[in-house]
Amino acid sequence: MAGVARFDGDPTGAGVSRWHNVLLAVLLFTAVALVGLGAGYLLSVAQGRPEGTPARRTTSSKPSVSASPTATPARPTVRSGSQIERGRTKDLGYLLGARRAANGLTHVAFDRVQLLRGDAAAKYAREHGMDAEAARSGLVVNENPRSRDLVLAPDVKVLGGVKLAASSDPEPVPLQTLLDALDAEGSSLPLELRYDKLGYVVQVTERRFG
Repeated sequence: MAGVARFDGDPTGAGVSRWHNVLLAVLLFTAVALVGLGAGYLLSVAQGRPEGTPARRTTSSKPSVSASPTATPARPTVRSGSQIERGRTKDLGYLLGARRAANGLTHVAFDRVQLLRGDAAAKYAREHGMDAEAARSGLVVNENPRSRDLVLAPDVKVLGGVKLAASSDPEPVPLQTLLDALDAEGSSLPLELRYDKLGYVVQVTERRFG
């Protein structure tokens, strides 16, 4: 009929349809969020820590190991009793033997020699019928048969050469290495000795006199 408008659908039905679409979108978003949370939880479990807990740095609980310092024997504070002149700081000669005293200190029998060079060596050589010019480079003189009793410091340092250390340069060796060599080579093992202010032998160095 003229003037009558025609409805092709119900307005109420159209509203229901729109709300249905919105609800589906919300449900879909919620499902996606739940899936993401679940994946995050599974990942955190796989890494061995609860979700939201920061990773901890692992540090070694093993303490650092430091080498204990070797105790150095205390050096006596009284005079040694070594048979040397007061104020003498070094000597040249041979060790003929060793013994351990009741106080634990090591005593050595020392045969002193003189090392002459230059004019002094040439003069001595001429007086004794030797080649004066050859003697100028160095001449070992041992006219006094006396041996002296010397006391080694508890921390005496021994530097060996060809005979004691099989080395052309001075090398530290144990004191026992020197003492063991005295019986066989003491009278032919040239040594330089150094003393402290109290007369203790603080260093023994193998030398070459030739």
